[in-house]
Amino acid sequence: MPSIMKKGSMKAKAKLSMKEQGLSASERGRQFYAQKDYESALEAFSEAVECSTEHLLLNALDNRAATLEKLDRLRAALRDARRMIEIMPKFAKGYLRCGKILQLSKHNDLAIQIYERGLKKVKISEDKTADQHRVILQDQHNKLRRAMNPKKTLDPLAYLPLELAVMVCKHLSMRDRVICLAVSRSWRHLLEHTPDLWTTLDTSYVKKGMSMKSLKIHLRRSKYTVDFARITIKAGFDTARMHFLTRCCKELRELRIEGVGMIGESLSEPIEDAKKLQILYVSDKTEVSLGTVQSCTRKCQSIVDMTCLRVKGSGTVLRQGAWPKNEHVKRLELHADKEGRFERRSQLDIIPLMHACPNLTSAILPQWRVMATVFDLEPWKFLETLDLTNTQITQFPKLPATLKHLTLADNPLLTIRSQEELLALTALPLLETFNCHTTALDAASVMHITSESILQGHLKKLYIGGRMNADDQTPVELEFPSSGTVEELSLACLHLTDRRALQVVGLFPNLRKLDLSNTKITGVAVKEFVGKGITSLKLNECDDISTDAIEWARGKGISVEYKFPSQVAGAQGFAARAAASGS
Repeated sequence: MPSIMKKGSMKAKAKLSMKEQGLSASERGRQFYAQKDYESALEAFSEAVECSTEHLLLNALDNRAATLEKLDRLRAALRDARRMIEIMPKFAKGYLRCGKILQLSKHNDLAIQIYERGLKKVKISEDKTADQHRVILQDQHNKLRRAMNPKKTLDPLAYLPLELAVMVCKHLSMRDRVICLAVSRSWRHLLEHTPDLWTTLDTSYVKKGMSMKSLKIHLRRSKYTVDFARITIKAGFDTARMHFLTRCCKELRELRIEGVGMIGESLSEPIEDAKKLQILYVSDKTEVSLGTVQSCTRKCQSIVDMTCLRVKGSGTVLRQGAWPKNEHVKRLELHADKEGRFERRSQLDIIPLMHACPNLTSAILPQWRVMATVFDLEPWKFLETLDLTNTQITQFPKLPATLKHLTLADNPLLTIRSQEELLALTALPLLETFNCHTTALDAASVMHITSESILQGHLKKLYIGGRMNADDQTPVELEFPSSGTVEELSLACLHLTDRRALQVVGLFPNLRKLDLSNTKITGVAVKEFVGKGITSLKLNECDDISTDAIEWARGKGISVEYKFPSQVAGAQGFAARAAASGS
């Protein structure tokens, strides 16, 4: 009896000491709980419940329910757990506590129902603590289901933690994710309540038009956080659907249009709402007008990278002043539609484009009929890549010194007419790639254009085939530049014998890739090239090389491309290409 009185006296002193220290009811309760004084802890937690609200009340109820569990008063603990769910149904704590108590009460069926209800109500959150509680809830649900039906549980997702299950689903294509929605309730719940799985809108798998209802469902699953959209023509995205996408998804950063067909106002009108769009891509099978391209650059000032691979313009009329000012575009790739004769090809006035987009670092403009009275591109002060393939230019442009990659291929009338014009060209010390295949540029022009970059050690790739070259009697040093940094060289369609080819290759000691297609070399030269350390050879249409030499080179680990006109669609020699471009 005295010992009981002594213990009671000590507890009373402990309570008094805690109050004197200014500890809150919850803090006192946790200390009593740690000391296994559950009655005192229950009293303190009850006091905390009476004076708490919102999250503090949720924690106080959870602590009191845990204390009641220790005292084996499960009915009272269950009441607190249910109250937790009532006041905050979107938090996992109440469902975890309620499920645990039901399991202790041997009511596993009810516990599994509570866990499932919690998984429906509790969303995956950016809050790490809340998300951790949801992960625990999922794990408890999976463990209990396996314990209840150990032989019938075949669902692989039931054995995985939530993070791993989501990781697996991310490796599925969009089509497969949609199919998985119909597998089971648990799969559907996981997929529909993981917004990260739906931040990509990909319609490439659809076999018919995507309805507005389907679009709304997808965007709702993503919580309107779609940042990448691949829209196919087959999906039937009209102006209304595209407007809904761009208005609702404020984080849309990349938009790709693909498939056979045309697109116009359904792209140019809604794009104004995509305030964060940075990348716009239209495939080579989707026709888009030059007016639509210009409208997109005007309405969407956030675009940094625009690629349109089949642009239809006018073959007779230039739209004066049609290029709007856009200082954000850094990369512009516009391919003119290739259909029709050259004189009917779409015209492009490159000078207004240059002034409208002054900060371009990359301008890729093949197949156009480029119009320029004064061909001065020096105001493009940040330009690093310029591609004017098959634009039928005849005058060599003035270029900015920042240029690193220059492609002027398939312009058979391009030449530098005088020494004065040659000396007036801007030096290109940073040039890494130069392609003048099938042009009329002579040896002196090529050597002058590349001289500064060779001196600075920057030139890596050189494509100088398809031009008129001198006979074997001319010293090779007078006809071809010499560089210790060039790793890739094309001499395709030049009149070269074994002796001359070996002399030219000797000017490039670090060469690794060599194109000698449509030349007169034989297997003798091939063996010499292998000995010089070349790892890749293109020898298409080389009639004088035997298959034995090709197989021998491949046996040495060399990558060899060796085809003939019957195997290469549209393969043409220099003369045929020049005739076709002039027709």
